[in-house]
Amino acid sequence: MTDPAPGGSSAASRLAGAVAGVWARFREPVLARVDRLEQAALALLERRLDDDARRAAEREAHKLAGSVGTFGFGEGSRLAREAEQLLAGPGALGQAEALRLADLAVALRRELSAEPAGAAAASPEAASPPSPESPAVSGDPVAPPAEDGPGPVLLIADADREVTERLAMEAAGRGMRPVVAHTAADARAALAAARPDAALLDLSLGGEEDGLALLRALAEADPPVPAVVLTRRDAFLDRVEVARLGGRGFLRKPVPPARALDAVQPLLRTADQPPTVLAVDDDAAVLQAVRAVLGARGMRVRLLNDPRRFWEALEAVVPDVLLLDVQMPHVDGVELCRVVRNDPRWRTLPIVFLTAQVDSASVQRVFDAGADDFVAKPVLGPELAARIANRLERVQLQRRLAEADPLTGLANRRGSETALERLLALAARQGEPLAVAVLDLDGFKQVNDRCGHAGGDEVLVRVARLLQKRFRAEDVVARWGGEEFVVGMFGMEKVEGVQRLAESLEALREETFREPDGGPFHVTFSGGVAEFPADGRDLHALYRAADRAMYQAKEAGRDRVLPAGWNPERGEGPASVDVLVVEDDAALARLLQHALETRGYSVRWVDHGEEAVRLLGGALPELRARAVLLDVDLPGMDGHAVLRHLAQAGLTERTRVIMLTVRSHEAEVVRALETGAFDHVQKPFSVPVLLQRVRRALR
Repeated sequence: MTDPAPGGSSAASRLAGAVAGVWARFREPVLARVDRLEQAALALLERRLDDDARRAAEREAHKLAGSVGTFGFGEGSRLAREAEQLLAGPGALGQAEALRLADLAVALRRELSAEPAGAAAASPEAASPPSPESPAVSGDPVAPPAEDGPGPVLLIADADREVTERLAMEAAGRGMRPVVAHTAADARAALAAARPDAALLDLSLGGEEDGLALLRALAEADPPVPAVVLTRRDAFLDRVEVARLGGRGFLRKPVPPARALDAVQPLLRTADQPPTVLAVDDDAAVLQAVRAVLGARGMRVRLLNDPRRFWEALEAVVPDVLLLDVQMPHVDGVELCRVVRNDPRWRTLPIVFLTAQVDSASVQRVFDAGADDFVAKPVLGPELAARIANRLERVQLQRRLAEADPLTGLANRRGSETALERLLALAARQGEPLAVAVLDLDGFKQVNDRCGHAGGDEVLVRVARLLQKRFRAEDVVARWGGEEFVVGMFGMEKVEGVQRLAESLEALREETFREPDGGPFHVTFSGGVAEFPADGRDLHALYRAADRAMYQAKEAGRDRVLPAGWNPERGEGPASVDVLVVEDDAALARLLQHALETRGYSVRWVDHGEEAVRLLGGALPELRARAVLLDVDLPGMDGHAVLRHLAQAGLTERTRVIMLTVRSHEAEVVRALETGAFDHVQKPFSVPVLLQRVRRALR
């Protein structure tokens, strides 16, 4: 791969080629608009151009003025604008206006028949038009970084090996893939091997090249790599130079690794999560040009040419930026903007207008409706891409400040409620479930008392990072205050949500924290999970249901996750459990009991087969169990004998037995199943796999 520094010219060439490809597709429809202008001029000469035809011709000129400049026909845009103004003027049109309109149409056809400006610079590879089904995405394929796996790539360039090691550990802990360089030459080599998603670099790099030259190379890469500078230099001119070269942050050393990564995190967008733009315009040529321009910058672009379907498209796409034309049939862009701003869910959505009307009254009108910015037609690629990128960055910063918890970096209550409401609307529309979990750290006051608030803050930060790692990118993970966290899981039923949260709890149990004197301690949480629509149809109802289940988990002994509606008395009378564990290995039995109780199941353990038969199968049974985990190798009465007693008493019809054995012979399996076992699991087994079998048995 070539050095990325000159990548700007390559990007310009590909962009020109992409736009040229769109022009190749839309040349004939655009020329058909010129035909209609010529027909209007002829009708005007013959004094048969009525008001409706005049308005229609004015719209054709307006569309031409707004689109052809995008394809490199600047003079064509000017000619079309003059034709539009002529047709839009007050009063009747006479012979002179008819002749001028005809001259403009002829000049416009001649202009559009030539090669568009910049077409010669387009590379043959870039000239193919983007698919109307998917956004164009530029960029040559690159080799993967040394570290395999998901997560954005972070280039860490610093001559201090201790600093890079600490930064790399922090980055890996946040799910990033760090690539370390100790000289500018090493950084260049890493950049050539695989384009990073962001960079952390010291200005005082070792080697012939300093950090400023590397910062320039990152800014000129295709597309640019956002970079945060770490340095011991703090002169004002250094700050100016970093900003001039495209630096996105300036941190003075020494900097805690967590703070440095906090500065980088907002700059990262993984390859499968590019920003999404919804463009609304009734001119297909403009829409495809917008797709070519923004798609070439790595953005996902969704197009809509019928404003009457706007709300449906808005909720389906959930864009990061909305791009609106002003003049459209049925519903204009200003009206759409007002509709968006009237809905609390979309009030912070960035809205950029594409408009051919740049007079002060028109500009004031779009800003009064709630617009964030406007771009004058014809659309010029670099300007549009820069405006969209700038708006994204500003809005993301505002959202982080308003909707993020400053301690953990998670969404706060305000920010997460908006995201959860959107997931609820999506779940209702698609008929999918949504699990909402509430979890609260156990005994957190004692943590603050022993370790101080700084120690308590460290616990909260580490719990937040653990939750971010354990849940999907599309899930909502938030801190709602104090030691309470909320998680939204789209497409998950309650039982799956309990399982996911319980796995996070098990991971948290393995985390070791330190008191001020160095003594270790561990942290757990209690959680509750509710499901849409079974436990509530709005966020408030779901939160209350999950919160009640969380308090039930606290009362049941903490350190567990319970589903909403949990009832410990599931059978007839108090002597009822979900699972009876019949196992003489105490360590294994305790492990199973803990795993099951973590997920909200009521459990009892016995270590003898005779005891299991007495409890379950007597004339007056002392215990009812929905499922039995039954070891085959038991002292006294083995598992097969226990199973026969249960089957003879007719209990296997209502109590599902899962046999646990080290023997995997087919005859052993057949024997257990024929006697009445529901399932068979071979030892040693994976606890998560066994829990899946238990969930299936308890359905």
